[in-house]
Amino acid sequence: MFESEAHTERGSPSLVGRGIANPQDYVLADTVADFESYLKAQKKRNVRQIMCYAQKYHTVLETGDATAITSLSSGALRRHAMESLTALSKFNGSYDRWQGIRKCYSLKWTSGDESLQSLQRFFNPDLSLDVILQRIKQMVDKTRTQIGNIVRFACLVGLRPTEVIESVKLLNNSESFAIYYDPKQMTLTHFRFPSVFLRQTKKAYISFVTPEMLQIVQDLKEKIPTYGAIRHACMKVGVSMDMRFCRKVFASHLRHSGIQPEVVDMLQGRVSQSILTRHYLVPNAQLRDNVLASLTELWKKLRQNEWKRKQEIMSVTFREDK
Repeated sequence: MFESEAHTERGSPSLVGRGIANPQDYVLADTVADFESYLKAQKKRNVRQIMCYAQKYHTVLETGDATAITSLSSGALRRHAMESLTALSKFNGSYDRWQGIRKCYSLKWTSGDESLQSLQRFFNPDLSLDVILQRIKQMVDKTRTQIGNIVRFACLVGLRPTEVIESVKLLNNSESFAIYYDPKQMTLTHFRFPSVFLRQTKKAYISFVTPEMLQIVQDLKEKIPTYGAIRHACMKVGVSMDMRFCRKVFASHLRHSGIQPEVVDMLQGRVSQSILTRHYLVPNAQLRDNVLASLTELWKKLRQNEWKRKQEIMSVTFREDK
């Protein structure tokens, strides 16, 4: 199905860096185009990623040898490879064979070392809240105002990078804005747009934000940039950009402010399956106010550099006037 001719790797650094190339880099058969159409019909949001991994590991289904997958050191890469082969096997009718290969090689969706990885990340000094905040401020300071404001907004809503861009688009559309934002509750109702925010494995339900916080990404005069455009803009000014840090800052800051873990999970689109959460846990009546108070403090931290720049500009202007 996939031809294994030599090719030049180019395109998304996140895939190329892992030895995964773009789908168009291969000479593809008609069945590959059909596979892509199948994925789109299944409403897969990561079609390109599945195509890339399927091209690299499709021989597993043909030979029955899954050594290439078991030898992967990263649990994330293994899951991506398994996801692509699951989709490919369902498409070409070899799903039972793939299940047999999985069983034979004891391929699991989790590697069992996630707890150790979380512990290592938790004690990594380069990923402390203060360090991440400084990196985000660097992104804001060195990019143009519109991109900087979108990065700030991402820290305040806790959405995933692509979801942030979709949220900004909805906020800049008068028709969708009326449905999307509840000014009385000061809530972004992501759940009202299920095709965007309620994906099969990744979801977002609500975000608490004040009207003042929304203003930084409303009435944008320039075209709303894509996630890729933001990454390239940061690369141009020499900034190591990772908008996923914004989501980490959101969760960490709320937790440090005393917000319950279950609430932080809910605001990031995760609902615990525990009996306590599903049947007995009752939210505090001051939940929204507590979250907004915490986000207001975060908002002040994110604007510190902005105020300093304004003071410097005013100081220079004052000296020139004298």
